[in-house]
Amino acid sequence: MIKIEHPTGGDFLRTIPPFDDGVSLFWAVEGRGKRSVTLVSVYGQDGPYRDRPGLDRNAIALGGLLHITGHPDHPPVRPGVVIGDYLSALFNTVGILAALVERGRSGQGQGVEVALYESVLRVMEWTVAAYDRLGVVRERTGNRLPNSAPLDNYETADGRFVCIVAAGDVLFPRLCEAMGRTDLPADERFASLERRAANADAINGIVATWCRDRTAEDIEATLVEHDVPVSRIHPIDEIVADPHVRARGSIATVDDPQLGAIRQQGPVPRLDRTPLHVRAGAPMLGQHTEEVLRGLLGMGAADIEDLRSSRVI
Repeated sequence: MIKIEHPTGGDFLRTIPPFDDGVSLFWAVEGRGKRSVTLVSVYGQDGPYRDRPGLDRNAIALGGLLHITGHPDHPPVRPGVVIGDYLSALFNTVGILAALVERGRSGQGQGVEVALYESVLRVMEWTVAAYDRLGVVRERTGNRLPNSAPLDNYETADGRFVCIVAAGDVLFPRLCEAMGRTDLPADERFASLERRAANADAINGIVATWCRDRTAEDIEATLVEHDVPVSRIHPIDEIVADPHVRARGSIATVDDPQLGAIRQQGPVPRLDRTPLHVRAGAPMLGQHTEEVLRGLLGMGAADIEDLRSSRVI
């Protein structure tokens, strides 16, 4: 992959903390495996907003995600990661693969365009359809869903949180058995998914009380034994030490040209015949400019020097 960057300063990610010896760890992760060329949109190549500057936060604002993230009695809250950038990269990959397949049939190439806000809008589930047919404007609901219960991040006796998802008619009785409350499925308020959603405060309150009397580890062990979807909420120090994460090799060690060996997330997805590897760390600014211009574009030394003297590269 070739990363096109501005010759003065490069990609914005290079300036984002945390830093190690002056090098952005954000860039060390997101720039790895790329070749850097110094020389593209949040809003796309057409439409009235096409010339506006923008970043991930603007994309999740126009795409609707920011409006529904957070609690109903608080302002909107950004997701914990730059989700619009990641989504756009994935959708762009899908577009490139589709174009390659079509080229194999027609023999013709084509452009692939992804607007960050459209990537966000695409994952907004039923939001557009519900507004179109029912006039529903989706709002913030915190960690809960308006059509499912019990479902929440519940505080535990040791000050941790566990995520329990047991709203379905198959899962709910399992949760009740694990809690020693086999009476709950017969309660008219909780007899179906629709009834539990209508009485979400009551059933979530019961589960929350049960969780507050137990440690996160005990809750997870008990619910796993009863086949109830549950997970302790993991900070990064626990993620890198987790036996499942370690067994699958989900953390890779990458040789960065400036930082040396550094642990990062491993490649995703997995290929069973030709496994993916991180071949190189994040490049230094403009590291591959001449290599790409000469090797891929066939430019000569004079043409490259003209670009350099014009400060294009």
